[in-house]
Amino acid sequence: MKRIFFFLIITIAFFSVNAQNLKPKKPAKAKTTKKAIMAAPVSPAIIYDKAEILFDTTSHDFKEIFEGQDAIYIFKFYNIGREPLTITDAHPGCSCTVSDYTKEPVMPGKSGSVTVKYATHGRMGTFAKSVSVTSTSYKTPVVTLIISGNVIAAPQETR
Repeated sequence: MKRIFFFLIITIAFFSVNAQNLKPKKPAKAKTTKKAIMAAPVSPAIIYDKAEILFDTTSHDFKEIFEGQDAIYIFKFYNIGREPLTITDAHPGCSCTVSDYTKEPVMPGKSGSVTVKYATHGRMGTFAKSVSVTSTSYKTPVVTLIISGNVIAAPQETR
């Protein structure tokens, strides 16, 4: 009985000493090379059989912009389908907003853009303008892009 008791005490002591010596392992550092750092950005994967449009973002907030400056933002999109994608229209919500877009078909895996321009001259205060983009996209044939912000008075020149 004394031997079992002695063996039990030795085992407990052994495990308690080893438990105190265990240190958490540090995560391995990722190895980077110059080639990995200088790699070109990759376009999104082609995941649909038919043409499909995917925008980087569908809204942009200018925060504050001076009156007289045009608020211009370029929305970038990708064709993530296996067929060519064509934008058929980019219709602004009002006459103070103008849009332009990539007219030629966008091949699978390639990108295009929609430029939205809001004329701020004589339009002080907050704004939120939309452009409806119609395309040959199978799942999302119409996408609404929004620009917003606050037009503030331009600084006055002193003589």
